[in-house]
Amino acid sequence: MGNPKDDKKKMAVAKKDVEGEVKKMSLKMRPPLTEVGELLKRKAELEAKKDQTPEDKAELKAIEAKLAALRKTMEKEMLTGTKRIDLMLKKHIPDDKKAAKAWEKGFAGGVVDLFKADPGLKIGKQLFIGADVSVTKKKIKMTLTYKF
Repeated sequence: MGNPKDDKKKMAVAKKDVEGEVKKMSLKMRPPLTEVGELLKRKAELEAKKDQTPEDKAELKAIEAKLAALRKTMEKEMLTGTKRIDLMLKKHIPDDKKAAKAWEKGFAGGVVDLFKADPGLKIGKQLFIGADVSVTKKKIKMTLTYKF
C-alpha cells in the first residue's frame, strides 16, 4: 500500500479529472434539460385544462414524443460520459486491493456528491442524474431518473 499522503494527492487529481468530465457532461445536458423543463410546464398547463380541444390533445402527444426523444439524447450523453469516466478510473485507481479500499472511502463518495451538486444535471425532483462508483471494478454507473 502506498503512502497515505501520496494516495490523497492521487485521489485529488483523479477527482479533479472526473469533475472536469462531469462539468462537460453538465454543459452538454443543459440544452435538453432546459427544453424538458419548458415542455413539462406546457404539458402541465394542457393537462390542467378541463375541456381539452383536439389541438391540445395533439400537442400533448407531440410533447410526449419530444420528451422521449430528449430522454434518448440524455441517455446517449450519459453513456458517453460513463465510458470516459471509466477510462479515468482505470487510469487513476491503483490495482492494489488495500489501496483500493482507501480509495473507496476517500474518493467514491466525493464523485457521487459531484453529481448531486451539479445543477446542470437535474430539474427538481422530476429529472436527475445519479451516480454510483465501484472502486474495485473501476467503473461508474450513472442513472437517469425521470418522472414524466
